[in-house]
Amino acid sequence: MAFVHAVGFLVSFSIFLYVRDGDWKSIGEVNKVYLLGGVFGAVIVFSVMKGITSIGPAYAVSILLISQLLVALLIDSLGLFGVQKVPITLNKIIGIGIMIAGVVVFKLK
Repeated sequence: MAFVHAVGFLVSFSIFLYVRDGDWKSIGEVNKVYLLGGVFGAVIVFSVMKGITSIGPAYAVSILLISQLLVALLIDSLGLFGVQKVPITLNKIIGIGIMIAGVVVFKLK
């Protein structure tokens, strides 16, 4: 897991060195919500790696995709982070239900 984070840091730092246009003092002006992206990223990477070793890659990635889709649906439907509100439709609920049913069927023995 340390290797994954080290590679992510090196790539991010390389991109920063290439495109930087400000100074370190302007970090205080950044919206604090944006700073949570790194924290969420670390939690997601840890969870995925732990899930893959615990329940297997196919099942773990399936759950991850459904979780991301549910969070994206929540963000869109509530208009969080400044995005335009998008109503939840029956098609979206059926689609998520089919995905969940697919994971259940996939996991049956």
